[in-house]
Amino acid sequence: MELKILGGQQLIDSGLAEEIIEFDRKNMRPVLEAAGLEFPEEKRRRGLQSGPTFIVAFEGRTVVGYLEYLRSWNDPNYIYVGSVQIEEGRRGGALLLRLFDEFRTLVAGEEFLGFETNVQKANAAAARLYQKLGFRLEENPRNAASWTARAGREILTDSPAARLLDKWTDRRRGRLTSPRARA
Repeated sequence: MELKILGGQQLIDSGLAEEIIEFDRKNMRPVLEAAGLEFPEEKRRRGLQSGPTFIVAFEGRTVVGYLEYLRSWNDPNYIYVGSVQIEEGRRGGALLLRLFDEFRTLVAGEEFLGFETNVQKANAAAARLYQKLGFRLEENPRNAASWTARAGREILTDSPAARLLDKWTDRRRGRLTSPRARA
């Protein structure tokens, strides 16, 4: 599996935007149906043009997951996590850890106060994940069907998720540098 860092305009120029939109449509279908919503294709297309950064996981030439982020429109002192999408058969595994580890590496050197995102209330699994990562869920004043999730910068270094990522990274490095791995 390969991770690539791409901007929204790079996705559009390369033709990957269409693949990301179809990936979103497929992954988000159950949650959107449970919430009684349709896939917001035009809003998604506009979002790709707003300067996000994508960490995209590929298996061969196929997108199997990604994490999208950018500076928050509400407050540029925060990083907004626009979307985390993982192919259904790969959820709960190392792919999510790889995406978050790369994300943590990319944003660690930036100046910001914290993170924010929105989570559909119908997406209980995502809400639990964000809480495990150290986010606080609050009512979203702009959308009663979603939560606003916020976390401070400290989740990069001092949170259950950071400790899990550190252990996972250490194990991965150990495997990559062990004599058996080099043979």
